[in-house]
Amino acid sequence: MALLRQYINGVRIHSVNVNASADDLNALKALMEGKVEEWETKATGGTATAMPDVLNKVRYRIGKKVGNGVRKSCVITIHHLDPAKNDDDVRNAVIGKFNANWYVDENAEYCEPVYNRNEN
Repeated sequence: MALLRQYINGVRIHSVNVNASADDLNALKALMEGKVEEWETKATGGTATAMPDVLNKVRYRIGKKVGNGVRKSCVITIHHLDPAKNDDDVRNAVIGKFNANWYVDENAEYCEPVYNRNEN
C-alpha cells in the first residue's frame, strides 16, 4: 500500500491511498499531473470505531533543550486522541523515541501539551 500526494505549483491538491502492484502504481503516477510524491505505508493499526461527536484533537511541543534557553523542537498534532489515553501516555510514546525536531537526529527530552489560547 502507498500514499500518493499530488502537488501542482507547490500546492498539495490531493492525497490518494493506493493498494496496487509496483507496475500499476507507476502507471497511475504517470497519469497524474504535477509533482507526485510516493509514501510507503510502514504499518497500520487501531480499530474501526464510530465517528465521535467531537474529535479529541491535541497538540504537543516536543524537543530537546540544548543550553542557554535554546531548544530544538517541533509541534505534532494528533487529530483524535483515544479518549482512554492521556498526556502521560503520549509522553511515554514520544520522549526518547521521537526526534527532537524535523532536522536533527536527536531524541526528544520533553513533550508538552500546547493549548489553544481560546480554551479555558
